[in-house]
Amino acid sequence: MKTKYFFALILVAFLVAPLWAKGPNGPATPSGLTDIEKDNILYLYEEEKLAHDIYVEMYNAYGAFIFNNISESEQRHMDAVAKLISKYELDNSALNNEPGVFNNGIIQDEYDRLLEKGKQNLTSALEVGVEIEEMDIADIERMLEQTDKTDIIRVLSNLLDGSNNHLEAFNTQLGLTP
Repeated sequence: MKTKYFFALILVAFLVAPLWAKGPNGPATPSGLTDIEKDNILYLYEEEKLAHDIYVEMYNAYGAFIFNNISESEQRHMDAVAKLISKYELDNSALNNEPGVFNNGIIQDEYDRLLEKGKQNLTSALEVGVEIEEMDIADIERMLEQTDKTDIIRVLSNLLDGSNNHLEAFNTQLGLTP
């Protein structure tokens, strides 16, 4: 009799196990992440790389230290996201891309558009900085709503703080904030 209950319990456990693996945003992948979390981390890395690569180009074009300082911060952002990519064993091919080269076609198109706009003049370059940081903030806020993983939340929160600081710095350079 105990054997029947034991086997019944095991059968029930196997039947409900997929429900336990389901996170708030869909089924978990073998890495323990939902598909949305995985996609967000990979997208975020390239978005941070876009910011870094644009700011390096703008510093080279204009010599304005704001671009050098913020590009260094963006490198730290990339490094933080790269640690998540490594931890969760995600596709790390984007980590080896040359400056200005992206796996994600949307990000590649955005990089090309922003680079062209930023090369018009210093004011346009600073406006590109505002645009990038506003885009980052919106994406990070959305990503924060799509995860319950404390390590991802910590990284996203730190990146959000950094992007808000960068946005304020660019707006200050443009005379848009007191």
